[in-house]
Amino acid sequence: MDIKMNKRFEYKDLPDMKSIMSDVDKLTKDLKIGQTLFLKEKGCKTEGEYKKKCLGNGHVMKHSHIGYNTWDTTKEACEKLYNELQKRGSYIDRFGFCMDNVMGLPEEWRKGQIQGTGLVMKNEDEWMQIGQIVPVQPHCGDMMIGMMNGVENCMNALRAGVTTIGNMSHYYNYEFPGIDREDHRTINTMTAVGIMGKFKEDGVIIHSNLDDGYGGQIHDMANLVGWAKIERYYVETLLGGGLGHCFGNLFSNPIDRIIFNLAVWEMNPNQIPGTMIYGNTTEYGNDLDKNTGALASFITGDIIGQQHMSTGHAVVPIPVTEAVRIPTVDEMVAAHLETDMLIKKAPCVAEFLDWNKIYQTKDLLVACGNVFFERVMNGLDSLGVDIEHPGEIMAALKAIGPAQLEEAWGVGRQEKEALRGRIPVRPTNVIRDLQEQSHDIMVQIDGLKDSLKGVKVVMGTTDAHEFGKQLVKEILLGAGATVFDLGTTVSTDELCDAVIETESRIICVSTYNGIGLSYGKELLAKLEERDLKDVHIIMGGLLNENIDGKELPEDISDQLREIGINADNKAEDMVKIIKSYL
Repeated sequence: MDIKMNKRFEYKDLPDMKSIMSDVDKLTKDLKIGQTLFLKEKGCKTEGEYKKKCLGNGHVMKHSHIGYNTWDTTKEACEKLYNELQKRGSYIDRFGFCMDNVMGLPEEWRKGQIQGTGLVMKNEDEWMQIGQIVPVQPHCGDMMIGMMNGVENCMNALRAGVTTIGNMSHYYNYEFPGIDREDHRTINTMTAVGIMGKFKEDGVIIHSNLDDGYGGQIHDMANLVGWAKIERYYVETLLGGGLGHCFGNLFSNPIDRIIFNLAVWEMNPNQIPGTMIYGNTTEYGNDLDKNTGALASFITGDIIGQQHMSTGHAVVPIPVTEAVRIPTVDEMVAAHLETDMLIKKAPCVAEFLDWNKIYQTKDLLVACGNVFFERVMNGLDSLGVDIEHPGEIMAALKAIGPAQLEEAWGVGRQEKEALRGRIPVRPTNVIRDLQEQSHDIMVQIDGLKDSLKGVKVVMGTTDAHEFGKQLVKEILLGAGATVFDLGTTVSTDELCDAVIETESRIICVSTYNGIGLSYGKELLAKLEERDLKDVHIIMGGLLNENIDGKELPEDISDQLREIGINADNKAEDMVKIIKSYL
């Protein structure tokens, strides 16, 4: 097939590697890694060193994300969580600090960007405190490397003793409305990885959550294993860093979580410890009791995987309220205590697993993943991409996109009627879950077929999370609607432009990053500016935001309804809602 390249800049104009590494040498000349309370207590220089000590000793690391938007609230939550777990006879190894989207931009570029619910580090003093709150190791995964401000964030974090920093996958998925500086972003990412690489032997780890990049969009697990190898190639072989993969947001099958981790670990020749296996958030909904079952399911699989073959990954007990709002500390504690019990009981389950079948499936994914890697690299080479230059590889892959990568070079058997023209070797859980959930909803809708025939719908997300959007899209397509999917991290201007171009009168927006009300108001204003007053907006996902300077986000559903935006947030009612507008 002919590959269509959506180039954002001319990547042949990137600086050569000698120039990049010269800049790295200058930046790291006097750079020293700080020491956190955790590392001091453990007698280690970096988290990577500590992880390697844990390999094989039976310790299962545990992680929690801290997602508050002020430093004082963040500090208080860390102290309370650590102290309460200590009091209850439990433990926690690491915190993931959720940085706000704007942290991905240099300060002078942040004007006009909507701030979400994450933390914004305001000065060097706040950075230096991040590892001095309690003896729990800080992890900075979001809005760091892979963005426009990666070098500054990386340097500040290392000085503070943060030694696992990401997120490489964000290079492919997170965008900033009105800012298109892919050349700067690519150079900045290479430089930040090079900086991290200078401390690779000390155990500094570059974090990549596969699900945040192409992992949520690749349909075949075999191709996803190959994609992990592609990331490892340009990070480690070409830039000298040490890459620790993370996954799990989109893996609902606990056995697939074990299989995938084993496969990616086998493709890891330097044995760089993994960062964490994130919780499966696709099965979380408004029913907290059901969420408790999902928590027990994925955590059990992750524990068994680490007890069988320790890869350094921490398990992540996701509080059952995660899909509804930012969890309280008490809810985090409850998730950890449940996990403690599962750590004790997991060996009872592991004893009766068919490990031969697990390893056979792992071997298949590894073999096919290697084929995908070779096909992609050969394909890039044939397109004139310098496969010895990491920036060219990254920019070209982003210009091609995951759909074409799988269509052109995927390993599944070709089948004209299949999604992306191939039968997956092993479908990713997100594809299976999407098909199952959309089917379960569609069979309950009377007269679904052709009920929206002729109706045009524009859709997109405010951030990189797209499962909810894809679910709604499947339902609308099943109803016969014509859907114009703009993808992830879509600006309000892009939505308005698409409405005009397609003559649509329905906009569906999925949001997860705590900017729903600000985004909704901005979208309404832009529609009014263009005299598009008869356009209806439907918004769903995680509908919360920090209102009036409050430290914790609150539900904004009623505020959205007051300004004329549908916020019923039920995929099963989507067809009925759209019909009411006709």
